[in-house]
Amino acid sequence: MVILITGATHTGKTVLAQTLLERYHYPYLSIDHLKMGLIRSGQTALTPCDDAQLTPYLWNIVKEMIKTALENEQNLIVEGCYIPFDWKKDFDERQLRQIHYLCLIMSEEYIRQNFSQIRTWANRIEKRLDDSGLSQKALLLENRHNQAMCEKYGLPFHRIEEEYAVCRRLLRDYKAGDGRALAQLFYETVHTVNAQDYTKEQLKAWATGRVDLADWNRRFQESDTVVVQECGIVLGFGNMQQDGCLDMLYVHKDRQGQGIGAQIVQALETRALSRGVRRFSVYASMTARPFFERLGYGAAVKNSVVRGGVTLENWRMEKQVE
Repeated sequence: MVILITGATHTGKTVLAQTLLERYHYPYLSIDHLKMGLIRSGQTALTPCDDAQLTPYLWNIVKEMIKTALENEQNLIVEGCYIPFDWKKDFDERQLRQIHYLCLIMSEEYIRQNFSQIRTWANRIEKRLDDSGLSQKALLLENRHNQAMCEKYGLPFHRIEEEYAVCRRLLRDYKAGDGRALAQLFYETVHTVNAQDYTKEQLKAWATGRVDLADWNRRFQESDTVVVQECGIVLGFGNMQQDGCLDMLYVHKDRQGQGIGAQIVQALETRALSRGVRRFSVYASMTARPFFERLGYGAAVKNSVVRGGVTLENWRMEKQVE
């Protein structure tokens, strides 16, 4: 998986990349470091002030580094402001499924209320030589432009408003645009976490790597769907039908056993209870059966489903709430 973190100056791109490094142990590439290395070594006549020319120059190198990481099945975080908004055109569909993008954007109110602190926080990770040229007007214009470009190209962004809480774990409703990230998490989780109980043939039939995003979007919008994210990364998701049947529940392969799945199920059950639903059901995989038993689901009945000519076994489980 490759994570692209971009945004205006002082939005905390490096802080977020460092946090992801510490939490997930994913290495990160600073495009600023690459820029200065090329400039100082004399590989280019461009200067740090030539932003318009630096973006295509640096991106031409960075995009190939990303492709190399994907080919080697390596995780990588790329952070910096030299990522063009039309970056998707440089990758094929298979590659795009493995790339997560996040643009950090400070709201105008946040900038106006916290401008002095924003300048103070600039040296939290990096030691900036001279920050005196930063103006509130320029920061407002750059953040406004970035949000407009994200909306134009349909790119995800995180608005920093009342407090700087990019890395706080958040449970929220599903929104259009989540589909690609959920599909990738689904594929990776099935092929790693469930590998202990299913054959390679069964895993391939279960999660083929090809998802109709329009169909998934309809599926999630027609049911109650929640997503848990942290630091711009989706940690898990689940959806429940109106009759109380839990349809899908998947948690990031690197965040198993941290209460994320239980948080999702509890949120969905609470919403269903408010609608008068008292009986819940789920078709649990062999891997997930012990998890649901701990949540009070029982009366397990063995079930078989055929996908792509391959038979998969799971368990129908129920939970009654008085």
